[in-house]
Amino acid sequence: MEGPRGARIEELEEIIRLSNKIFRSNMEGDMGREYPLLFSEKNCENLRIIKEDNKIVSLVGILFSDVILIGIKIKVCMIGSVATDPDYRGRGFASLLMQDSIVKSLQEGVDIMLISGGRGLYRRLGAINAGLYKTYHIDKAKLSRGDLKVKRVNEGDIYKLLRLMELEPVRFVRSYEELKTILGCSMVVNRPGEVLVVEKNNSTPLAYMAIQLPKMQNEVLRIKEIGGSRSALLDSLYAVLETYNRDSLILDTLSSDTEIRYILEKLGIKGEDRGFEGTIKIINPKSLIKKLESYFRRMLGEEYSDFVIEFNPPITIRFRDEKIQIDENDLPALIFGSIEKKIEIPEQLTQIKRVLDILFPIPLVDYGLNYT
Repeated sequence: MEGPRGARIEELEEIIRLSNKIFRSNMEGDMGREYPLLFSEKNCENLRIIKEDNKIVSLVGILFSDVILIGIKIKVCMIGSVATDPDYRGRGFASLLMQDSIVKSLQEGVDIMLISGGRGLYRRLGAINAGLYKTYHIDKAKLSRGDLKVKRVNEGDIYKLLRLMELEPVRFVRSYEELKTILGCSMVVNRPGEVLVVEKNNSTPLAYMAIQLPKMQNEVLRIKEIGGSRSALLDSLYAVLETYNRDSLILDTLSSDTEIRYILEKLGIKGEDRGFEGTIKIINPKSLIKKLESYFRRMLGEEYSDFVIEFNPPITIRFRDEKIQIDENDLPALIFGSIEKKIEIPEQLTQIKRVLDILFPIPLVDYGLNYT
């Protein structure tokens, strides 16, 4: 066995063939074309592989990114294209590569691992489904025809689109080059898709949305990422449905998007709770909490001096004379919320419960255009 190790540039085509064998076995699509940031020469060291019998038989793809959460920049890694040749399964290769990916990510300064899946392999490492999101089912009959226009993004719109993204409070940090590459692959969360901008009288875009294109006539449109004016975006949805000749659509948002919720609830549309499209693992709790300290201080004011988090397993949270212990694997549920796991605070710990309710949950990014 050779590895785990990072791939070499000359191995990139073989890696893509393995990924296609596992994830594109019906011969539709190409992982290299659909995920050009992941399967790039620049990212080869982060394509972690094992070779056996002089060929690549197992892969874990890592892509690093910065995200903005509550005004704080945090480094994350996205784990995807976890693949093992069927003839070499059952030997623990994927588990070795996942452990290797944690080590590699820690070396790169990552705090949070976002995994595009929920299989037992990830859960055995302590990953859970965390993050709180809302999904809205919107019928055309609920919408009004407006005067806003929607158009597909072209290369000349990238700067304008990037500006809208930069103004979002919870987002992936994207460069011009990264966004151009992402748009060029025409994929939205593992499905063919496109990005639309909302305009009035061909002026500066007011909003944008990333849409998964329906494969069949009766399939509902799904919007997986939004930005800009929520009012303008919702006012444009009638035009969107007209463009794609559909009677309804699904809109995915962060649960913290209160403007969307307020406007849609006035229309009688209530959202459904959902979790992250995969699983989350906080791989460096101490570093993450350190980055969040400025937020804790702003929120708690003078009481911050009484708030302490200790990292000797299990994690201990103290406030004045009260304390609670949290398993490290449950930390994502505490910080970001979770629909699958609720952190129970004993009733007698009234002060800690009050403080934790003030601080958490913190909104977490959704994949959107950065799905890997």
